[in-house]
Amino acid sequence: MSLAKAWVVPILLIVVGCGSAEDSPMETDAYNGTITEIDAEEREVHVEVPDEGTMELAFTDTTQVLKNFLEMPFDSLNADRKVRVEVTEAGEQPIPTSVTLLE
Repeated sequence: MSLAKAWVVPILLIVVGCGSAEDSPMETDAYNGTITEIDAEEREVHVEVPDEGTMELAFTDTTQVLKNFLEMPFDSLNADRKVRVEVTEAGEQPIPTSVTLLE
């Protein structure tokens, strides 16, 4: 491969890599709020977020509950607990990716 053609490959990789992030249909957001209700059977929590209202979050198999960067069980959640929730917006229902217990 000649030197003149060798620069084309890295440039193409950069262009392809940059373009794929913009095409992603999911958007990630984070909210601070207080847990108001927990449905352990359905694995759902309701979080009151200032200026946003109440978010109903259905946990998935990949949703993490974290405290001090350590993973905790779902049953460590309780009402009136302050949390930071990271969600992906896929359609109408936000999907929680992590719930971090705040002190």
